[in-house]
Amino acid sequence: MGIINSFRKVLFIGTLFLVGFHNFCLAQKDTLRLSNEDIIVGEIKYLDKGIVTIKTVYSNVDIQVKWKEVMEINTGHLYLITLKNGERLKGRIKTVAIDTLQLSVVNPSQRTQNNIDLDEDNKINLHKEEVVLLDEINESFASRFNGEISLGFNLARSNKLRQFSVKTNLNYSGDRWGGLFNFNAIRSIQESTSPIQRYDANGTVLFYLPKDFFLFGMLGLLSNTQQLIELRVSSIVGAGVYFIHTNHSYWNFQAGLNNNDERFEGDLPSTNSLEAIMGTDLNFYDVGVFNFSGTLVAYKSFSTEGRWRSDARLDVTYKFIENFFLKVGFAMNYDNMPTLGATDFDYVVQSTLGWKF
Repeated sequence: MGIINSFRKVLFIGTLFLVGFHNFCLAQKDTLRLSNEDIIVGEIKYLDKGIVTIKTVYSNVDIQVKWKEVMEINTGHLYLITLKNGERLKGRIKTVAIDTLQLSVVNPSQRTQNNIDLDEDNKINLHKEEVVLLDEINESFASRFNGEISLGFNLARSNKLRQFSVKTNLNYSGDRWGGLFNFNAIRSIQESTSPIQRYDANGTVLFYLPKDFFLFGMLGLLSNTQQLIELRVSSIVGAGVYFIHTNHSYWNFQAGLNNNDERFEGDLPSTNSLEAIMGTDLNFYDVGVFNFSGTLVAYKSFSTEGRWRSDARLDVTYKFIENFFLKVGFAMNYDNMPTLGATDFDYVVQSTLGWKF
């Protein structure tokens, strides 16, 4: 009986080992071969802004590799794939030659079939640089979200200055639409002066069209004591196009209409106006450890003759440890016809420490 029991234990342990080894092999079927011939084995999570992120069992943190250093990629996972021409599709990807990838598209839509020259097996070979984004698809809705949050704090003995700031954004990536939420807040308190505060939040939904065109809708909120704005609500609809959309940078242009509803501090009268908007968004994200991004938006009022406004933003991000970063940001608001007693120009400079998730 002792021999039988020992045999059963060995058989049980052996079975667990084989099952575990089998699952381990399945989990580790993704590989990256780099330009220096190093091979990384793990689970390729996503490609974004020229960086491939791969999860491995031999590291507590995900490994990040520049896309331009990847010579060969092999994975069996399903991804949301964004191409340089703006086409978004679901499929699998693998290297078939130097700098050439084969995409196997799953259930391509009629639009995809019209815009991409797929073969009878719904496959196509493309240059590596044509692939801008990979995002692993699984059953979790939350897996399509990513974002960042950064905080800042300044303290000075003079006038007992205390200043707090927070910047955060959250993104959703889909194959036909995407979403973006931003929140930015600054509050400054000094002795013998009224508190200074500026709160800015907006949510945007984008619907992707062929040839890198898109439609968008945005709801924006602003409160700014410097310009006596208790609350400004912007409701924007419009369209845009990407002029540049690569693994190294993107640049787009947008135009549309804005319903601008403003409520001011004290007894100042509220206003409501219809505005035309034009804007541009530029981002460089493959400049070493730095990321440069900026936006510029102009508003021309139809309801108030001669009034125009503009908003601008510039952020410089320095990534120093894994998903942690330092960010210096500049934001500006200008209104050539501000309300009575308010300044026409306001700007903010922020330095924050953040985490990307």
